[in-house]
Amino acid sequence: MALRRSERLEEALEAAGQALAAAPESAEAHHAQGQVLQALGRTEAALAAFERAAALPGTAAEQGLSGQALLLMEVGETERAAAVFERALTRFPRAPSVWYNFSDFHRFTAGDAGIAAMEGLLGAADLGEADRIMLHFALGKAFLDVGASGRAFSHLHEGNRRKRAAVIYNEAEAEAAMQGAAIGAAALARLEGAGPASDRPVFIVGMPRSGTTLLEQILASHPAVHGAGELNYISALAGAPDGLAGWAEGVRPEAVRGLGERYLAEVEKLAGGRALVVDKMPANFFYAGFIRAILPGARIIHCRRDAVDTCLSCYSKLFTSPQNFSYELGELGRFYRGYEGLMAHWRGVLPASFFTEVDYEALVGDLEGETRRLLGFLGLEWDAGCLEFYNTARVERT
Repeated sequence: MALRRSERLEEALEAAGQALAAAPESAEAHHAQGQVLQALGRTEAALAAFERAAALPGTAAEQGLSGQALLLMEVGETERAAAVFERALTRFPRAPSVWYNFSDFHRFTAGDAGIAAMEGLLGAADLGEADRIMLHFALGKAFLDVGASGRAFSHLHEGNRRKRAAVIYNEAEAEAAMQGAAIGAAALARLEGAGPASDRPVFIVGMPRSGTTLLEQILASHPAVHGAGELNYISALAGAPDGLAGWAEGVRPEAVRGLGERYLAEVEKLAGGRALVVDKMPANFFYAGFIRAILPGARIIHCRRDAVDTCLSCYSKLFTSPQNFSYELGELGRFYRGYEGLMAHWRGVLPASFFTEVDYEALVGDLEGETRRLLGFLGLEWDAGCLEFYNTARVERT
């Protein structure tokens, strides 16, 4: 699992195989193998591993069923996902993690028995803190579905309060990261052209919940584009963003080229013969200047959305990846203001041929017009399939 989190997926798969050779009846090992296969895009093999985990004794059985249902959601097989969730809830009716995952999939209606079931679980005296947090977020979503805003927000506030108490977040460090990431125009000019000129990488950046997933799906519906999802390659190459401004002032051009070549070597494995590869990691907004230095032929598209809509959507989600700024309203708002300031900096120092922006509201209001503009920015011919992005069969993991 450590190898999987480090994006060393083939090594992770080998380690999972060794675990299964040593303990073939371990539900945990089958579940781990399923997660690695899922990350590799090997959907049917992953489903089989999750099914095996679900059939064996142990706590990983419920994780196996949930993993199966979530993977089916990712590939758009909603009817099969619904059937697996039904199995999971029948077998594990008191499992908060199953209810939490189900709530993300299910549209609740007034009188839904699932709401009463989750409220009953929440009243259990022996409920663990992580399970309690999941149920508060699940009930917040359920009450939003049925239009009971007051009850929804009581659960969202409590879920966020408890989650904030369980994570480490330092506002001063976040502010320093914003400031330290802002590579200046002079440093960028010094490094101009130092990186490899390949135009294969396309980056979609922005706040979480700002429309980045929708935009990736639209672009990935073009035959020349592969949507690679949320890659960690840039942050792994750059390290912490707070030192990037200083790095850019002193780094040697040959070192910059080496970093760009390492990134290109990784995305080449994913391209599948397509001209462009979309790296849709929202937090790469920290690294826009770094990307410009090491990949001058790349393009960045910044997704923007109304500030309140963005922050409200963040506040309603229990993220699987660390978004520790989002669990307290004041911290969330101030983080957003810092992000706005950093994006204003990039707007001023990055060339229009490299960096453009799209408003979520404009994209959904004029899908064809905005899509034509963005395809032009990427140097691609028009393809009407982009307008039918909902028919594109691909894994959508976020």
